[in-house]
Amino acid sequence: MTFRSIAYVFIAVLASSAAQAGIYDDPENLKVLPEDISSEQLQETMRSFALDVGLRCSSCHKGEEGQDLKEYDFASDDEELKDKAREMLKMVAAINQDHLSGLGDDRLQVTCLTCHRGVSKPKSIGQVLAGAASEEGIPAMRSTYDQLKEEYYGAGAYNFSEFNLGQVARERSKAGHSDQARAVLDIMLDEYPQSFTGHFFYGELMMRSGDNDLARKYMEKALELNPEAAPFIKPRLEQLNK
Repeated sequence: MTFRSIAYVFIAVLASSAAQAGIYDDPENLKVLPEDISSEQLQETMRSFALDVGLRCSSCHKGEEGQDLKEYDFASDDEELKDKAREMLKMVAAINQDHLSGLGDDRLQVTCLTCHRGVSKPKSIGQVLAGAASEEGIPAMRSTYDQLKEEYYGAGAYNFSEFNLGQVARERSKAGHSDQARAVLDIMLDEYPQSFTGHFFYGELMMRSGDNDLARKYMEKALELNPEAAPFIKPRLEQLNK
């Protein structure tokens, strides 16, 4: 069971015990949520926040992790993240009421989960990997990817697909970070060793960097994996063999 799964179980138990403690009765200082919200609705709203955004009560409310929730000061505005959460709620309401409502489909609604998918900072896997490279160096891209996969694979928080990794590699290359693009392609081919796209992109990247031997190796493998791509791979091989 991953840490994320354990957190979900913990939150479910916490929600149940919190309800028994009556902490959702007579809430104070509601600035965005309706003042007449029922304790049941408030409990479900808070539970959804925790699961959708991957945060805990102490992230937005004045209290310490592990402390009895009855001791929390839920009315306090001391926590900066609480104000940010309010602004996000206003944004969600505006999207649903001012934009999606005009599309004629009542089923179209966004929630915190739409963007966050269980993580506090809703970034794409490409953004996370690029950030790791900038802060800790190229090798951190691999370790960061492994950590994300171990914790979030199957949860929908990040896109680990072959196609998406190829797009990330292309984006990093276009942004002028060929070393980052190569690191992503290494990950891609480790994950999908029979990927035609990964080998072809790698070949093109090596051609641009002037490493003809490696470019030839990856282009030949790409051709082997997809013979139908010969019309645009063979000219590249001819160029490399000159």
